[in-house]
Amino acid sequence: MTDRAAPDWRIVPLADRPDAIPILATALWAYWGATFPHKTVAVRSASLAARVNRDRVPTAVVALDAAGAPIGTASILLDDMETRTDLNPWLATVFVMPERRGRGLGAALCGAMAAEAWRLGIPRLHLYTFDRRGFYAGLGWRDLETVDYNGQPTAIMVKDRPR
Repeated sequence: MTDRAAPDWRIVPLADRPDAIPILATALWAYWGATFPHKTVAVRSASLAARVNRDRVPTAVVALDAAGAPIGTASILLDDMETRTDLNPWLATVFVMPERRGRGLGAALCGAMAAEAWRLGIPRLHLYTFDRRGFYAGLGWRDLETVDYNGQPTAIMVKDRPR
């Protein structure tokens, strides 16, 4: 039996910490800016601000370290892939600061957003990923299809609410 220390983070609604938006928007742009250059820091800030909701989509959470600094985020959006507006809603913008990766925080963010979706009565979530199919499959997501999106092979995955 292995002793596991309690995580050194907490996950709260972005509505509790809208002051985290500038830091998150800058980090998201730094990570995905080359892939989506039109999503500037200003665009990402506005998009995150639109997710400061409770009890409705779009919504987001923020992970905070022990000192209260933002170290990750995840969202539920109505539409996240403009080429597949027939699918909704989406788990989106799952992000962990690079220095905090590999410690279970990404999985915790995904779990928090799935729990929120199920609480809101959403029966199915979608996501897309360029390169993290195995990560999401390990969390119970299944492949729906592979498409070319933004010039890259992209997995669209789904997860259904447990029965």
